[in-house]
Amino acid sequence: MAENIDLMAPVTRIFSLVPLVLYTIVAIMLTVIAVFSVYDAASLIVQLATTSNESVNLVNVINALLLTITIIVLFETVAVYFRTKHVEVRALLTAGLTGMVRHVLVYNVATVDAMQMFATVAVLAVLIAGIVLIKPEPAG
Repeated sequence: MAENIDLMAPVTRIFSLVPLVLYTIVAIMLTVIAVFSVYDAASLIVQLATTSNESVNLVNVINALLLTITIIVLFETVAVYFRTKHVEVRALLTAGLTGMVRHVLVYNVATVDAMQMFATVAVLAVLIAGIVLIKPEPAG
């Protein structure tokens, strides 16, 4: 029995490193995506302010900003995991809510199927309920 415990310790250490390696890869990719997203949002804002280009409108700018916020929240979730070795569910729900608001802004309400709109409202309600009902994680 003691030999089995000695054998399991290195295996457990290896398996505990897998999430750390994967989160590191995700953090690197989110960093690159965040930089491009901020650049995209900034360039849309500059185009909106300086040109009369009709393809750039306020909805596109808000869409780009909400995407950037979603990426930042996801990156922060990964950063919290590195500090605490725990994923904060409330932050993921907030990222989901931001993504759903972005989704609602993008689609044209006049041409959307009623069932799709009902499903979107249901997802929004569940996300909001989750954010309200889940207790904030203690800081530290």
